[in-house]
Amino acid sequence: MGSKLRRLRGERGMSLSELSRRSGIGKGTISELENDRRGARLDTLFALTTALGAPLGALLSDDAAAETEPVAGASVSAVLLDRWTISSGLVEVYRATLAPERQDSLAHAAGVEETVTVVRGRVCVGPVGAERELCEGESLRYTGAASHMFQACGRSAEVVLLMHYPQHLSEEGSIRHDR
Repeated sequence: MGSKLRRLRGERGMSLSELSRRSGIGKGTISELENDRRGARLDTLFALTTALGAPLGALLSDDAAAETEPVAGASVSAVLLDRWTISSGLVEVYRATLAPERQDSLAHAAGVEETVTVVRGRVCVGPVGAERELCEGESLRYTGAASHMFQACGRSAEVVLLMHYPQHLSEEGSIRHDR
């Protein structure tokens, strides 16, 4: 992941200080990530990719099917399953487990949308202040460009998360995966 982060930052002509300022992540942390001296939480990866104008998958494995290590946050642990280029941009597919702890997610880049489909359990998801409780088989699509939250209701829950990135982010992310 470190070399991908360094490459994306270089492609955008962004200094370590500028990426730190835009993402809210400390320069020391970014340096350690770029040199593979530490792992990153899901919220850190989203902050960095949002600041870089790239999809989350730009920092994950090039072979989505080979991705075995989940990225995790306070409540969400997710594994990238696949990604497709479509006419409107890029879609990344994640299998995620949600814990009962609430996880707030900062806004992603403009145009990013998320779809959560509950596979097992009950969850509370969506834009902060307009969260919805979903049961097995139910889905919700909402803007990822506003602060939003994830939380299992009761025990852990499993969901499929689709990240919909607009065309300009899929191209700038340099990860065109036509299938």
